[in-house]
Amino acid sequence: MDHRRVRARRSRRHRRAAKCGGNYASSLLGKNEAAEHGADEVLFLDSETHTSIDELSGMNVFAITRDGRLLTPALTGSILEGVTRHSILRLAEDRGLEVSEQRLVMSEVLEQVTSGEITEMFACGTAAVINPIGEFRAHGGSWTVGDGGSGQVTLALRKELTDIQYGRIPDRHGWLTRLV
Repeated sequence: MDHRRVRARRSRRHRRAAKCGGNYASSLLGKNEAAEHGADEVLFLDSETHTSIDELSGMNVFAITRDGRLLTPALTGSILEGVTRHSILRLAEDRGLEVSEQRLVMSEVLEQVTSGEITEMFACGTAAVINPIGEFRAHGGSWTVGDGGSGQVTLALRKELTDIQYGRIPDRHGWLTRLV
């Protein structure tokens, strides 16, 4: 598979106030900061309180709980309402996961990762499709999600979405448009 486990680091110096095309370029500073600390991606928190998860640089964030819930930050204006995000929400519901779009307070997420309540996390975007998040790093520590690898639900959602995209399984939602 062409996915990789992501190590994410919270940026202490860089913030975003809105979601726009410029965020991709402006996220490069945060990505550089993350790389300085051995992480692949930067995790942005909300610009108002700096306590809730917004996104990785250009990707939506999802968490899967032990009891079968899929959690993702609620759309606030600074989080991309993307087609990949929408597709994942739909496929998760099809699989019987309870989908919850809500405020994800970073400290609570880290507690749930530590306790094992959150068993998997991943990020999604148009180019990335779905990439597992194996670890969070921040000032003061690191937190491994699950076993640090790719969780079963994450991999199943990725496989189903890419199988639909490549025509390996039927598109039961009518998402594809044939061009040629």
